[in-house]
Amino acid sequence: MKITRVTAIAGALALFLATQASATDNSSLTKPIIRQASSNQSIYFVMTDRFANGDTNNDTAGLTGGDPASGFDPSNPGYWHGGDIKGLTANIQYIKAMGFNSIWITPPVKQKYIQGASAGYHGYWGLDFTTIDPHLGTEADFKEFVDTAHKSGMKVIIDVVANHTADVIYMDGETPLVTNAEATSKKPDWLNDLSNYHNQGNGTGFTKDFYGLDDIATEKPVVINGWISVWSDWINKFDIDGMRIDTFKYVEPAFWKKVLPAIKAVALKKGKKDFPIFGEVYDADPYTTSSYVASQQVESILDFPFQKRVVRYAAYGGNTIELAELFNSDDLYTTATTNASGLITFLGNHDMGRIGYFIRDAVLDSDTQGALERSKLANALLFLLRGSPALYYGDEKGLAGVGGDKEARQDLFPTKVLAWQSAVRIGADPVGTSNPLTQAQHPLEKQISELQALVAANPALRDGIQQVRTTEGDVFVVTRYAKNQEYFVAFNGSEESATTTFKVSTTGSQWLSLTGNCTLTNGAQLSIEVPAKDYCVYKASKNFLPSAKLSVTVSAKNIDFYTQNSIALTASVPGDDYNAVTFSYRKKGGPWITIGTAEKRTVEDFETKAGFYRVYLQKSGLKAGSQVEVIAAVKAMNGKIAISKIVPVTIPR
Repeated sequence: MKITRVTAIAGALALFLATQASATDNSSLTKPIIRQASSNQSIYFVMTDRFANGDTNNDTAGLTGGDPASGFDPSNPGYWHGGDIKGLTANIQYIKAMGFNSIWITPPVKQKYIQGASAGYHGYWGLDFTTIDPHLGTEADFKEFVDTAHKSGMKVIIDVVANHTADVIYMDGETPLVTNAEATSKKPDWLNDLSNYHNQGNGTGFTKDFYGLDDIATEKPVVINGWISVWSDWINKFDIDGMRIDTFKYVEPAFWKKVLPAIKAVALKKGKKDFPIFGEVYDADPYTTSSYVASQQVESILDFPFQKRVVRYAAYGGNTIELAELFNSDDLYTTATTNASGLITFLGNHDMGRIGYFIRDAVLDSDTQGALERSKLANALLFLLRGSPALYYGDEKGLAGVGGDKEARQDLFPTKVLAWQSAVRIGADPVGTSNPLTQAQHPLEKQISELQALVAANPALRDGIQQVRTTEGDVFVVTRYAKNQEYFVAFNGSEESATTTFKVSTTGSQWLSLTGNCTLTNGAQLSIEVPAKDYCVYKASKNFLPSAKLSVTVSAKNIDFYTQNSIALTASVPGDDYNAVTFSYRKKGGPWITIGTAEKRTVEDFETKAGFYRVYLQKSGLKAGSQVEVIAAVKAMNGKIAISKIVPVTIPR
């Protein structure tokens, strides 16, 4: 009996120790904060046909005698204007001088030159996806462009389209047909097989023709393997460094989960460890946009939610709590391999219109100084908040336009579009017949260069932790942190000077002004006055040191009603230190699986309580009604670790 009792006690003790080990095994439960291939990018986005004409010999794509079939008409906003690859190559130093480390260009593939009453100058009406459009130059020109960019320390990111081709197929009743002249117009050859298209007419969704463009059946193996081959060739043949994916949401998720890992593998074999890929999901709801990242379809997307809210603040000022809501929603993007730092932020583009257009629409026509000030504020928000900024070409020259699409695609060389010659510019006179690229440095160009130099000298302002510090009033403040160094950035979108108070984590420090004309008062909390439509950046004079006693508790009780396919998990850590909190789950008796590492606390908004680290456990693959266990491990910036108790969570139906 004694032996049996001892054995029983030993067994119970072993079970107890095993349970405790699950909650104290530091090395296996803590994971580093994620930074992705796209997290340190600063991107200049170019519509190649509209940037610089380096070779007038290719303006008509090799057609002679001014043949209108080429689609070349530089006086018409909807036709080819002459910009080309040689023009890009000649101006790489111009782009680099502003501080950009990546150039993203519209699709360079061979186009259907004319379609309806417009031309394929923009690159989204592809026919031959294996080569360069003759309007833009030759393959040799493109290779030289990429090589020159690489020698300058810059990446080349190309726009790609998987969802559709140019409009070649037409319907006779329910029968898809193509003319004899266009029967073999596409490359690779599998694109000429009409059974590789859905042929269901115009509309949106996975099987409809987007604006009449031939919708490819991307669920078919021949298509999946075909696109892998095409994009692999662009990496191996032309040495490109990344891809932006057009109309991403109109392709079914299974396609991306097969294709993108294959492309990443090809890039890695080519020696490209960091090969940024980001998709276009044209939607301003972060619950929608984040789903494409959280479901592991793609590592990054263009941040349309950022664009909507940040532009509204830059143009009108006002509601800072809307910005707090935006950055609270960053938690939706956190997985074991991704987070919001890898999102591509922007202020305007070739579809919706320029930031200058949005600002001109918000201010009085006579308020030219106010328009310039708000444009500078917008740039500061873009370059100093989390994410990788993408600037639309010509914004640095004050181009505004009068709308989206064709009205936002002006020439940066001497334009022959009469309306563009006299169009209002922010911070400068209309371009007239001059060459904007060779004009004296524009005030916005100068500011962008200065902002990027500031970020280069202080990398925490690009990919450091971002913690929102204010949610009320006109002034919006965030702190940025990396490698024991804390900064804060304050913005004021109002028409008057405004003041706010906020706390920082580097207590007892003096703060050095890096840019701006704010008035700072030290105290238990910092108080700052920011001039109207302005911003400032400060750096702590001493290193951050953790001060709170480290502990962590985890909970699944703070429900997010907007996430139907995931469960909000929160962790509470005492104090206001910078920490990394890794959440994991397991099926009972199984190994721990990392959900993601949260790096900042929530702030109060209309839907969210303040002070929690948060991730979302995806319900996909977990049976409704079943139970899992969750745990959180917090790692302080001095290396100390604390582990929460294990908490059971029932998967809701």
